[in-house]
Amino acid sequence: MSDYLGKPRDIRSPMYRWLMLVGLFFAFGSVFLKQSPPALMIFSQAFQACILPAVAIPILILLNRKNLMNRYISGWKVNLGVIAVILFSFLTTYYAIADLI
Repeated sequence: MSDYLGKPRDIRSPMYRWLMLVGLFFAFGSVFLKQSPPALMIFSQAFQACILPAVAIPILILLNRKNLMNRYISGWKVNLGVIAVILFSFLTTYYAIADLI
């Protein structure tokens, strides 16, 4: 967050305190779920597979923006590689969701 906002890292700042508080509430809330810790760990790994397309697609878009990358826009090899990552991410997301249902 600090890099994105261009601010120095200060873990005592209100932003970091709120982020820590949200993380603590999320971790504390998992205690009330009727699942064993290994099941929660498997669920969290499956959820991470669902996040991958949301990261890979904007990367593809940003790599091909002429006004952002100037003459360094990605070539067909890089685009092909990122598209392969996106297709693989959709496949892993499907298996993660299908396994949980």
